[in-house]
Parts: sequence; C-alpha cells; structure tokens
Amino acid sequence: MITWILASLLIVWCIIKRFGKDGKIEGQPLGMPRGSVRALITLLIITFPFIYLIRGEAIPRLIINAIFILVAFYFQARKSSSDKLKRIIEEAKNPEKFKEGKKKVKKHHPLYLPRYSVRILLVTILTVIFIINTIGPNVPFESTTTTLFDLLIIICLFMIGGIFRSIMNSRERKKIIHKIENMKDYLSLSIYEIHENLMVLKPGWWKRKRDSVLSLLTLTSVIIALLCFTIEWDYIIFTLPFYEFTLREILLLLINVYYGWRE
Repeated sequence: MITWILASLLIVWCIIKRFGKDGKIEGQPLGMPRGSVRALITLLIITFPFIYLIRGEAIPRLIINAIFILVAFYFQARKSSSDKLKRIIEEAKNPEKFKEGKKKVKKHHPLYLPRYSVRILLVTILTVIFIINTIGPNVPFESTTTTLFDLLIIICLFMIGGIFRSIMNSRERKKIIHKIENMKDYLSLSIYEIHENLMVLKPGWWKRKRDSVLSLLTLTSVIIALLCFTIEWDYIIFTLPFYEFTLREILLLLINVYYGWRE
C-alpha cells in the first residue's frame, strides 16, 4: 500500500510541475528533469518490501535483486556528456554572462525535488526497512542467495541496452558528421561555431520522442509487475531445465535493458 500511495503522490506531483510554468524540460524523457523516470522506478521498487513486512512474509528474490541493481545504478553519475560540453562552451565563450545566466535559470532535479532528495530518500527508506525488519517481523529473504544465472541475466540485459545505445550513438555520429560537412565553409569554422550550428538544427520526430516512449514503456512494465506481486498473481512464460521465466520477472528484468540504454 505504501508503494501505491507514494506512486500516486509522485505522479500527481510530477504532472502538476511538468505542466506548470517552466516545468517542461526540452530533450528529456517525458519532458521532465533528467533522471526522473529512473528515480520514480527506483523509489517504487525500494518501498515495495513494506508490503511483505506488514504481511510477515518472505521478500521475493526478484524484488531483492531489483533493489540491489537499481540502487547501484542510480548512485552512478547521471550527468550527460552533451550537457557538460554545452555548459563548458557557454562558459568559455562568455564567463560573465554564463555566471549571470546560471543564477537566473532555475535548475530542475529529478522529480522536481530539491537536489539530493531522491538519494536521501533511498538511504532513509532502506534504513527504515532494515530497522523495522530487525525489531519487528524479521522476515527472511526468499532464496537468500542470488544465483549466478540471475546475475548473468541482469548483466546480459544491461549489455543489450548498452548495445542498442551504442548503435544509436554510432548512427547519430554519422548524421552529425554529415551535417557538419554540409555546413558552408565548415573547415574554417571554430568548434564553438560548429556546435552552435548543430544546436539550432531540430532533431527528427522519432529522436525527440524515442526516450520518452522507452521511459513510459519501462515505467508501465514496472507498475504492472508490482501489481502482479501485490495481488500475488503470476504466469509462466517459458521454462528451462534450471530456471523458470514468469511474467512479472520478465517485466522487472526489462529495467536492466532500460538502464543499459540510458546510461
């Protein structure tokens, strides 16, 4: 129940901020601050063990695995190289103007919350779960050890996401080179002028919507998976001699592909 209350509050909060004044962030998934979807997914999953603490039941292996992976990925640096390059160029061209603009422009952080709020929430929630379980029901983890095959699946899916990202980056690189070569007297232009010319070019519809579509699909798959856990329903998709793939497991594993893509 805590997860769904939190999800409802955060989604309503994000919708209000997203469609409020200066709430839309151009070039980011769903028009929200960079990292918002990942923050929402991580908070939903990390609060999910509360339902098992209340029931006094073992926490499923899939949930524990997802928590470990998401927290590890989330605490990585999430600042994109393109954002850094843009700021560096702006600062190099006009340091005074850059400083003034930095003071005037309102900086949005994930989920429109103050800086470091999500990280503090994650640490706090994990601490509360540990304390409650220690002094309260002391429920065990289901299948207390993560199998080697579990880790292999997670790594492979993350790599698949990374491969897709590399392919898209390679295609984007070729397009950028083609655009630069089509600029008039591009050989005589400085790196700053080339960057500015590229910035004014509008990306195609799919490029602008691609990350939003993927983010929405991933968030939807996570919500469906958690709903399946809540009502204790599952469906076997296919089995191997040593492993069984179920609907809610596959839906949760898609997170790793998303993180591979976004990272």
